[in-house]
Amino acid sequence: MPAALKSSLDGSMTDSGELEQAATPCFGKVPRDLLQNFPHTKRVGSYLVGKMINKGSFAKVMLGMHISTGEKVAIKVIDKKKARQDSYVLKNMKREPRIHQLIHHPNIVLLLETLETENCYYLAMELCGGGDLMDRICERKRLEEREVRRYTCQILSAVEHLHRHGIVHRDLKIENFLLDEHNNIKIVDFGLSNTLKTDSLSLELLNTQCGSPAYAAPELLAHRKYGPKVDVWSVGVSMFAMLTGTLPFTVEPFNIKQLHLKMVNGEISAIPSDISKVAVQFVLSLLEPEPAKRPTIKAAMEDKWLNEGYAKRPLHTVTHKNRYLLCPEDLNTAVLNYMTESLGYSLSDIIHTVISNKPSTILACYHLLLKKLSRHQKVVRTMKVKCYMLNLCIKFLMFSEVVSYAHQGCIYLIKNTVKTVKLSNVITI
Repeated sequence: MPAALKSSLDGSMTDSGELEQAATPCFGKVPRDLLQNFPHTKRVGSYLVGKMINKGSFAKVMLGMHISTGEKVAIKVIDKKKARQDSYVLKNMKREPRIHQLIHHPNIVLLLETLETENCYYLAMELCGGGDLMDRICERKRLEEREVRRYTCQILSAVEHLHRHGIVHRDLKIENFLLDEHNNIKIVDFGLSNTLKTDSLSLELLNTQCGSPAYAAPELLAHRKYGPKVDVWSVGVSMFAMLTGTLPFTVEPFNIKQLHLKMVNGEISAIPSDISKVAVQFVLSLLEPEPAKRPTIKAAMEDKWLNEGYAKRPLHTVTHKNRYLLCPEDLNTAVLNYMTESLGYSLSDIIHTVISNKPSTILACYHLLLKKLSRHQKVVRTMKVKCYMLNLCIKFLMFSEVVSYAHQGCIYLIKNTVKTVKLSNVITI
């Protein structure tokens, strides 16, 4: 690593103190038994491919493990033979990685790496450990309003990020909202997404018919040209489903023309009376059948109900850095040091790859190590708090006027616990 740049990067170490310095133990060699005990059927590139966790028409999602870091990932496997049968699917399959490279947002799943074999395409993505939103709704019948607000805020923030960078998702639905281990939304499946060439989204319209009919805006079902407001409609359908446990527009037996007619006429499903009026007003504004009257994502983010509890920092004022705004100082020093000094990667290659957000071996390694470090630091913080509390207990017992045999026994046990924690150099994660 060049001395000048290394010195500059090392300067950021002082802010995180011991937590940054404690990184090396968690970056150590992955235990062989961890890899051997991971149930898998094959290896593709740097990944062991395990059990299936989801399945679609042209692809399936498998649980995977990154061999270099021992971190679990989700691997989308696309059958080339099936994809070739539909030219539109084949085109979108190649478009998805390009879309992912343009965006970087905490509520959008991160594409780490793409691989190709004779029979399949593989997309390695971050694993969302909290399951999917559909299961959450099915378990509870419907979600509480405060939880719907939180999820809707996250979805709108991510979609605003897409629209700001000229991308329309076109397939937003409950099934495409996953949850991470911290109960945060992660939007997945950009296979139907598209980019608009003009700087202003309102100046260009799309005409490809795609997406799920139940979540598709009326202008899309009517085969009219449409813009990014189709995503606003889809968010409205998703919010309605979270609030009520049902879809706003249903037809039995299914018929697209009848479905479209219901949308245009506003024949919406019943809304439970215990849902607040302001929440109902907001979701109905998103389900406005006329695109010109429907709010943009940015306008929707200013809604009073949505920003309840966010008075100090309204949702529409929060933006997230995109890849074009990243600089070397934004990258994690501990991870950079480990990748250059222990894994042999070039510092310039790492910085260029991460800033450009290009799915690759380097990008996967960086983000998975970053995830591992974050988890390790959380454990270290927890241990420090426990040590602090244990020391307080010792002082309390030692300065008590009467120190009984029971007290002395407690002191002995606590002292040994503190020693064990302090002397532990490696934390198993």
